[in-house]
Amino acid sequence: MKKILVLVVVAMMTAINVNAQSDDLKNEISISYGAGSVSMIGDGIGNSLGNGFFDSILGYKWTNDKQFGSIGVEYFRHLNNPRLAVGGIVTFSRYGEDVEKDNQKIGERTRCYISLMPSVKYYWVNGRNFGFYSKVAAGAMLTTSKSKNLTANTSSNDSKIFFTGQISAIGLEAGSPNFRAFLEGGYGEQGIMLAGVRVKF
Repeated sequence: MKKILVLVVVAMMTAINVNAQSDDLKNEISISYGAGSVSMIGDGIGNSLGNGFFDSILGYKWTNDKQFGSIGVEYFRHLNNPRLAVGGIVTFSRYGEDVEKDNQKIGERTRCYISLMPSVKYYWVNGRNFGFYSKVAAGAMLTTSKSKNLTANTSSNDSKIFFTGQISAIGLEAGSPNFRAFLEGGYGEQGIMLAGVRVKF
């Protein structure tokens, strides 16, 4: 996965015209990684409540949590107002766990989350080498769940669509006019904290 991300970043950098003037940079593409997404927090709370129930009633335990935080890809188009940009965000995250009884693994479950969210971003500061912004996004999330019962050798699949979003109250970016690193703090499907790189062209 890390190699894929590196290749994507390299492709993004080579696709832009490094000699473009900052006034002409109307488009931007970003890739990010975030921790503490809504789906991860929800699964964590659900498992904490579920563990108490299973342990005391049925003797089951959810163990070996495997979390893959939120990968986000964004596209924004700056309007005639250089402070305002509109676009969209696609995210992917995954959560897995095992089920044990009497210290023996008897099952496993994996959940994947894919979201598509239209978004608006406003730059409080939009300089040549630095930006300070806020972002709001809202859309739909597809959740797929695959469970396997190793004892009965059976499996099940389920999928649902939920409403989701992202509010990044604080966004900071710095670098050249064409290529910048950024850091955001907020709440939603991209995470409480996320960081990444973006190109402007």
